[in-house]
Amino acid sequence: MSDVEQARLRWIKERPKYAAFGNVMQERIRALIKPLGIWFEISARAKEVDSLVKKLLRKPHTFETLPDKVGARIIIRYRSDLQRVVDKVSAQFDAKKVDDKTKGLGTDRLGYQSVHLDEVRLRTGDPGATEYPPSTFSLELQVRTLAQHLWSEMSHDSVYKNDEMISKLPDDVKRRVNLMAGQIEVADREFDRLNSELSSDAAIGLLQTLEKHYYSLSSRRPDLELSLQVLHHFLPLVEGDVGGFTSQLNDFLSSKHDVLENVYAQASEAGLENTTSFLFQPEVLLLYDLLSSNLEKTREVWMQSYPEVELERIANAFGISLD
Repeated sequence: MSDVEQARLRWIKERPKYAAFGNVMQERIRALIKPLGIWFEISARAKEVDSLVKKLLRKPHTFETLPDKVGARIIIRYRSDLQRVVDKVSAQFDAKKVDDKTKGLGTDRLGYQSVHLDEVRLRTGDPGATEYPPSTFSLELQVRTLAQHLWSEMSHDSVYKNDEMISKLPDDVKRRVNLMAGQIEVADREFDRLNSELSSDAAIGLLQTLEKHYYSLSSRRPDLELSLQVLHHFLPLVEGDVGGFTSQLNDFLSSKHDVLENVYAQASEAGLENTTSFLFQPEVLLLYDLLSSNLEKTREVWMQSYPEVELERIANAFGISLD
């Protein structure tokens, strides 16, 4: 029996345990990142049997030395948040190496960009280390932006997946590949800059503040057009300058974080059809603040544009009575 066939049979037997490890790590990492208050997606999975066999055939690995039996990926929106995510993971788990592919490109090359954390494993003494010994269980973690993910996905099944494959292409095709990678990187950097510059607009700046709290509670993506519409209606209730109000709002929401976590947990258990649709909009946190401090004026402004029954659902979700 060949070494590859032995590895295939062994993986069929052991894969469920590795898949369970991936699920545990996925939820552990999710809990680490949520307090950052950014939108993200995370997924983890054990290699499919055919993928493991193909990699053993393609690269000089044995079953024991194959490093990515479990892979995980975190996708975020903005480049400026990459290091914060990497720092969170690095502070909690051991990793053999942190490899920023962007730095590896230098100043004159374009292409694949992500941050890779190789062989991420539980630390000795971790409560889960008995079931998933660090000497055996690890995963490869990729952290990337949405734009970087676009390049990765589009190039994955193409003949320009990596430098080795690109080097074999005609010069004109190489140039076009580099131009395409450059356009995606420019877009990635501009999204980051725009996010920073748009904060000077009162409604958008307030929305960005609310998002930091909202994404620490929920990963559901809101309807941003509705968010801005609601915020423009309620900006007149903001007393003094928006900056001063934002500071007060931050303090209020931070002091109520445990209450908010309980509200979102209960909503998750009850099902989406049994709660207000606004619970999965960042502006609901502003409404919580305003209902707590100025109920009658909040109701008055709300009634000019939206049905009262929805405000009642919002108030009830936070234990506030409109009566």
